[in-house]
Amino acid sequence: MPIRAECDPRYSRRFLLMGLGAIALALWFLYDGAITYPNQRERALAHDELMEQGRIDDWPQYASERGWPTSYPGEPKTEGDIIMQFFMAAMAGGVALLLLSIPLRARGRWIEASDSGVTSSWGQSFHYDRVLELNKRQWRSKGIAKVTYDDGGRKRRFVIDDYKFDRYPTDDILYEVEQHIDPALITGGPPEPPPEEHNETPADVSITKANDSG
Repeated sequence: MPIRAECDPRYSRRFLLMGLGAIALALWFLYDGAITYPNQRERALAHDELMEQGRIDDWPQYASERGWPTSYPGEPKTEGDIIMQFFMAAMAGGVALLLLSIPLRARGRWIEASDSGVTSSWGQSFHYDRVLELNKRQWRSKGIAKVTYDDGGRKRRFVIDDYKFDRYPTDDILYEVEQHIDPALITGGPPEPPPEEHNETPADVSITKANDSG
């Protein structure tokens, strides 16, 4: 019976939240560049001008008449400071688009193991008899196993990731791969236990992996 692991919604949710945070940061930079910094520059230049004229005692009244704070505005922001805020807004916006694209691209993705091999929703697949190596060096710390296989004379890599996909079905898929290949092809870690021996909750697994990576 085929084993299918769907994309874990928690994986997508993390990137969605980070993307929204990056958007908020971009809007903050944009607001500073368009409003906060120019307003501060105007106040600071007016303050400096009164000081040069020897009228600094007039500052509280001068500021109040214009609805400004009467406190010292500080050194005036430069044109470069203002341009930098727009640059930072553009950078944060680009990061936000990248982060938000990850959950969008992950929607509906899955990997599936059958009696003959592993396939995916994006069209990549391999047969067990084409596997050249199963590298588990990052499995304990990051939940990532990399399958190198022969694809018509060309080496390709298939990543099994139990953070991106539902953990237990993904673990079962890895176990299924190991049952169909030569154990000598498994590197970076021991073979997986049978699925019925899974006795950790997702929370326990997260703690274990965090401790292992530390």
